[in-house]
Amino acid sequence: MLNNRNILCISGTEWHGNYIKAVVELMKVLAADNKVLFVNNAHTYKDAIAGVNHKVKVDYIQALGLKPRISKMPTEGGGTVYILTPPLVFPVSFLPEGAVYNTLLTFNAWLLKGSIKKALRKLDMNHELINFTSFNPGMGYMTGRRFNEKTLIYHCYDEVKGAPAWLSKHGVRLEQAFMKMVDAVIVTSQGLFNSKKDECARCYIVKNAVKAGLFKKGFNADINKQKKVIGYVGSVDERLDYDILHLLFTSLPNADFVFVGRIMSEEIEAKLKKYNNVQLEGAKQPDELPAYLKRFSAGIIPFIKDEFTRGIYPMKINEYLAAGLPVVSTDFSDLSDFESIIKIAPTNEEFLNGLVEEMEGDTTEKRMARLAMAESNTWNKRADELSAVIETVEHELNS
Repeated sequence: MLNNRNILCISGTEWHGNYIKAVVELMKVLAADNKVLFVNNAHTYKDAIAGVNHKVKVDYIQALGLKPRISKMPTEGGGTVYILTPPLVFPVSFLPEGAVYNTLLTFNAWLLKGSIKKALRKLDMNHELINFTSFNPGMGYMTGRRFNEKTLIYHCYDEVKGAPAWLSKHGVRLEQAFMKMVDAVIVTSQGLFNSKKDECARCYIVKNAVKAGLFKKGFNADINKQKKVIGYVGSVDERLDYDILHLLFTSLPNADFVFVGRIMSEEIEAKLKKYNNVQLEGAKQPDELPAYLKRFSAGIIPFIKDEFTRGIYPMKINEYLAAGLPVVSTDFSDLSDFESIIKIAPTNEEFLNGLVEEMEGDTTEKRMARLAMAESNTWNKRADELSAVIETVEHELNS
């Protein structure tokens, strides 16, 4: 495990939020023995305006620099993460490539770079620095090699090429440029490895994991053979195969289907509300999820198969397993790690039949085996793997 190092994490997301994030969990573990500066993804002026309508939570005072930008966050492992809120930036993703876009992107990067350099000086983190840029290739490319970092890593947990237009429009080009700059790319799935390995000098896989201690609180050894509650935990968005869901809803009218997660559009919400046996619970904090899992008879992952989902290693697999639940998934990605313990369905009919079979054939012994599988996939283990990768990269660079 890395020890006594300075780690700068320039993130494409925020530390706080109502869902579990791989980069946050990794930094929590590493913070026990290292000094970590986590840089929240910068809010734009558009976000700030939306925040007036309570659509986006923005700390205006901190974003404007009217109170210290650095917050301290104690972690479960006894460490401390320093969280930097950068200045507000201009929205640029909607712009076409050209002089205006490049000028504003450069200005945004200048703002970010300045706030990071100031924070690094204040925290005495200018030596033995690892720059770990997590799914923020634009800012990674614009600011990489600007902090006297010893090692520059790109952490990629989604496929930019298949992402929504606001991200992919410029993201594909910037990611390709950034991957040529970095010392190594670390991805979270076999699909991403296959996509990125030829674009960079070094590529490694460090997969996602589970907070087993949290999700095993949803473990229920008693199996209800009568009332079936089929659950989905995660964002309810365009990744879901609504043809499969229609088949499930209509073929299992006596089962309840519970969706726990952000509903990403009014159109999707209206589509699901048409069914009497569907319950939409909305987004919940992670510590609220075990209570839902305890009610479930099975967990489903009905993802479509496309370029974006091919790169996903869903955390929800291990979360379902930690609660002992049968899991049925489409074959959207390489799930070979789990093929002995979950049902992987290539067709809609196999998904339906597999779900029924998994629920009817469930036992307490099977639930214990699923929990054991999840407990072998912890964030501590993944942080060990990440540390080993970085140490290997640095050894190669210094040899």
